[in-house]
Amino acid sequence: MSTLITGATGFVGRKFVDRTSADRIVVACRNVEKAKSIFGSKVDQFVRWRNAREDLDLTSETGPIDQVVNLMGESIAEGRWTKAKKKRIRDSRILGTRRLVDALVATGRPPRVFVSASAIGIYGDSGEKLVTEEGPLDSGFTGSVCHEWEQEAMRLNEFGTRVVCLRIGIVLGNDGGALEKMLPIFRLGIGGKLGSGKQWMAWIHVEDLVSLIEWCLSSEIEGPVNATAPHPVRNEEFTQKLASTLKRSAFLPAPWFALRLALGEFANTLFFSQRVIPAAATQHGFEFKFPEIETALADAVHGHITSPRSN
Repeated sequence: MSTLITGATGFVGRKFVDRTSADRIVVACRNVEKAKSIFGSKVDQFVRWRNAREDLDLTSETGPIDQVVNLMGESIAEGRWTKAKKKRIRDSRILGTRRLVDALVATGRPPRVFVSASAIGIYGDSGEKLVTEEGPLDSGFTGSVCHEWEQEAMRLNEFGTRVVCLRIGIVLGNDGGALEKMLPIFRLGIGGKLGSGKQWMAWIHVEDLVSLIEWCLSSEIEGPVNATAPHPVRNEEFTQKLASTLKRSAFLPAPWFALRLALGEFANTLFFSQRVIPAAATQHGFEFKFPEIETALADAVHGHITSPRSN
C-alpha cells in the first residue's frame, strides 16, 4: 500500500507520518532536504514540488499511488491578512489541490482514496446553531476558500476515487497547533478569554485527528467529515480549563478591537462561534480517544504521542 502525503512537514503531517502503518510512504514537498532531516528513513521517497503554481509530475517518479493524504496549505495564523497573504492562502489550497489532482489523473491510475484537508471555516460564524456536515456554508473569505478547496478534491470522484474532505477544527497538541502560541501566555498567568468568551470553539486533539485520517483511509466513508471532537466548548470554558491545567489564573480578556489592531482581518475569525460536531464520523462508528476538553488539554500540555514506526 503506497501513500502519498502533502503538507507532511506541518504539525499534523509530522504526526501522521509517525503514526501511519502504510507499507510505502511518499512525500511531496518544497524542501526535500528539510523533510529528509525530519523523517529520515520513515519516508521511502521524496518528490520535490516547489509551489502550488508548479505542475507536479508523478508519472515516472513514484510508481502507483494507492491513497493520498492532502494536508497542504499556507498557515492562516502567521502574519496579517494582506492581499498577498490571502492570495497565498487561496493558491496553496485551491491551486495546489488542483495541480495534485491533475498529476494523479495524469498517471492513468488515480488513487483508491483521497483524504483532503479542509476546515470548519467553511461554516463561518454560526452562532448558537449546532452544525453538522449538512450545515449551511459561509460566503466569506474562509468559507469560499474551503468550498473551492473541497471542489478541487471532489473532481477525483469522476475517476472512481473515494474522496473525503476533513473539515478540521482547532487542533490541540503539545508541540504545535493552536496551543503553541497560547501556552507561553497562559504559563505567565496573563491568558484570558476572547471578548465575552461566549463563542463556541470546535476543537480536536491531534492524536484523534491522525486516527481519524487513518480511519477515513480504511473505511468506506466519503464526502465532508467534520474533524472535531464531539463536545465543543465555549471560549470562556476553554480558557478556564487551560489555565487550570497549567495551575495558573486567566483573568485578562482580550478585546476584539485590540486583536483587530494587532492581527488585522484574521482577528475576526478568532471571534467566530462554531458549535460544530462530528456527526458523520460518530454515526459511522469512529471513536474519539479525547472526547472531552479536560483530558484533551491535560494530554496536549503534558503528554506525548509515540510512534509505532521505527527508523
